[in-house]
Parts: sequence; C-alpha cells; structure tokens
Amino acid sequence: MLQNRTWLAFANETICNHRKALKERGFVNWTTNVKSKFVENDIVYLFMNDDRSVRFKLRVDKVDVPREDGVYWIKSAPKDYTYKLKLVAEYGGNLLKEEVLKRVGFKGGGSILNPSCNNAKLLEYINDVFKIASQTVTFTLPSYYMVVDLGSGAYCKTNVGHEVFNLIPNDFDGRFYGYLPPHDNPNIKRLGAASTDNYVDGVMIVYVQKQPNSINRRIVAFTDKARVYAKKQSNPRLNRFISEEGMQTECTYTIESDYIYDLRAESDPFVFNVSGDDLQMFRMQRFYTGRHPRQEVKMLQWLVDYLQRKGREVDNDFDFQKEIQEVECDEVLSNVSIQPPHYSDGTSGRTMVKKAGVSKQALKNANFKCEFDGSHYTFLTDKGVPYMEGHHLIPCTASNAERFWSENKRNIDCPENIICLCPTCHRRIHFGRKDEKDAIIRDLYNKRKLSLQAADLDIAIEELLLLY
Repeated sequence: MLQNRTWLAFANETICNHRKALKERGFVNWTTNVKSKFVENDIVYLFMNDDRSVRFKLRVDKVDVPREDGVYWIKSAPKDYTYKLKLVAEYGGNLLKEEVLKRVGFKGGGSILNPSCNNAKLLEYINDVFKIASQTVTFTLPSYYMVVDLGSGAYCKTNVGHEVFNLIPNDFDGRFYGYLPPHDNPNIKRLGAASTDNYVDGVMIVYVQKQPNSINRRIVAFTDKARVYAKKQSNPRLNRFISEEGMQTECTYTIESDYIYDLRAESDPFVFNVSGDDLQMFRMQRFYTGRHPRQEVKMLQWLVDYLQRKGREVDNDFDFQKEIQEVECDEVLSNVSIQPPHYSDGTSGRTMVKKAGVSKQALKNANFKCEFDGSHYTFLTDKGVPYMEGHHLIPCTASNAERFWSENKRNIDCPENIICLCPTCHRRIHFGRKDEKDAIIRDLYNKRKLSLQAADLDIAIEELLLLY
C-alpha cells in the first residue's frame, strides 16, 4: 500500500480560476496527464500565481474522474480525466508569500510547474502554518506583526532607550504606547499599509528582551490589536521624558494599544534562538512578518497555545465558581492549610485540585460581600445569598502549591488565602490593566497579610505581584 504524500502545486489563474472554483464548489479538477501521480488522500498545497502565495490546502478525493470545473476555465477546458481535489483549508495570512517561502527552501520559477513532494522541510513549514491557522477558531492572529527588541537601543546619552515605557500604562488614559526613537520609525508598508497611509490598525506587536548572560530573546509581552504610525507622534498629555544631564529628552511614540498581555512572570516563555542564519535577527531592534519564518511559526504556535490556555482557564474557573455556588458548607472548616494538596495530570499539564467547599467557607466568612469594595452588589443565587466568587490571592497553581507545601507544609487552598470578590473585581484581577490589577492585589494583600502569616503562608507583596 502506497504511503500518502504531501505536494506543492502551481495554480495558473490565467488559465483557470481555481480560486473561484474552490470558493463556489469546494473542489478543483487536476489533470492526470502529469509526471506527478497522486493517490487518494494525498495532500496538495496550491501556490497561486496571481498573488504569489500558497493559499489552499486540498485533499485528493478521487482519481480518474471526468472534469467538472470546466466552467471556471478562461478558455475551453479539456475533456480529460482528472484528480478531484477537495478543499480542506484556506490561508489568508502572509507567512506563505513567495518572498517568505524562499527563506525556507522555496526555489520558485519552473521548479513548481509540475507538482513536487521532494522538499520535505518546505512542506513541513507550510503544514505548520496551516496547522496554526486551523487552531485559531475562537480568535484570529493578525496577518501582520512586528517583533520589537526592548532595551537594546542606546538612543539617549544615558544609554536608556525610549522603550522603557512600552509595558507601562500611561497615567493619562491607561492605554499602552510604544515609544521609539524619532529617527527610526517603523516601516508600516511592511505591516500592510499603503504608501499614503499615516498609520495601520490591527497589527500584532511582540515585545522581547535579552535573556541574562545570553544573546537569545524571550517574549515579555504582546498585543494583538495595535495601531502603528508611520512617523513619531507627539502629544503633551501622553509623552514621557528621560532625564539626561539636567535635560529632558522627549520620548515620542509610534505604537498604541488598549491592552497588552504581560508575560514577564511566565514560567515557560517563548525564546528566540539568536544564532546561525538568525544571528542578525535584532540588529535593527525589530523585524517584520516573515523575516525569520521558521522561528516565527514556533512563536505563533506558542502564542496560540497561550491564548487557548487562557481560554481554558476562563472556562475552568467558570465551572469551579458554579461548583462553589452549589456546594453545601454547613460545618466550619478548620486546619485546612495543614492538609496535603492534591493534583491532577491532564492534557494541559499538572494542576492543583481545588475544593469548592473551602472556597465556599471563605465566602461565608466574608458574609458574601466583595472584599475589595463592600458596596459592590450582584444578585441572589438560588441559595438566597449574594453571588460572589472565590479568588486565591496566592494563585492556586501546581508550582505555587508545591513550593509552599515543600517549604512550610502548608496548603494554599485554604480560607486564609481565598478572597470573596464580586465577578467584576475578580475579572479585573485576571484581565484588567496592570495598574488596576496591582492596585487591587495590594489592597487585598494589606487586608489579608496577618491571616496569611497566621496560616504560615507569609509572602512579600513584591513577590506576590510577580505571580500575576
């Protein structure tokens, strides 16, 4: 039995409108009068000659069937027997354009006039891009992105770059502004803008920093919906300044966004390997979509996994909060912190098993009032009490649980570590701006510091903030 293969084929839109056929019929016919011989269930990627990019993933559905796509031919279609190729997926991004594919082994020219399955590394790269695209069902990664290296440019006499402010919300409006030197503005045409545009929206910005004692860079933050300007923006209400020898150097900005995902506390970050062909990756302090495709695909997969994990955390927390509402907790729980924690090993890694009854005890201890702001009201549950949610001040992760148990023999899933919050305050802690999040955590920490110490869960506020 023949093993199924993966092919790259060339679609000449001046002969047949393959794109229209695939969108309207979901298949195209491919002549069998070629050297390359497909078999059923082979995968065929189509390189479209009109925009010089791989756009479609097809599967060989049938072999030796009459042509059915003749209406889409520019001139009369041949009356031949064909392979029927069914549409599997379409890709609309920029990682499979010809100039990017050439960086991963694509030869172009006459090399693809006949379908080929010999360039394994190129086909693996194309397959990885389609895999990432297929995983972004509930969210969409932008087609264009810019990776920005923080702290590597000596733009000021003090050797402090303007971008020291990029991950800090602006005091004026709480939004995030990317400060870049005035003489080194972004090339927004590389981000999909026209030559006459002043800015472009919907760009993903990925911020990286050098790892200690290394030239490799780790991702420290990203935003998936930024506006990038062609030239520096100066706004007296937004600009920041760096002091140099008694002078104030203005830090203008070219990037703005409503939020960022702050990954500085991420325990397993994505790291760019700056070596070999990618040794000059950050020579210009930034690069654009498709410049280092193999590593970019790995980066995008990491970001997809991160966003999916965040989505699962929301779903899991929703289920847990529902369980808290339904559980009965008539007796007062005591000495919970000295009971060993339990863990579960699932597809998304090791997690700590939280007990709904323990969180319910914390809600009862707070009289079902939001501990950040007691005036926050919600609604009555079917138990006849205000709806509130339980939040572990020291996050209830497996690593945190293991640490406190190994050091102090203390379980962080205990009432002393669980805060009663209204759902708005709870979501602000998880998804709000960093300044808002930190303010809430500081307030709750000050209210719970003595209780945490009594349960032998002592932790400094600086260390606690790093866990979020």
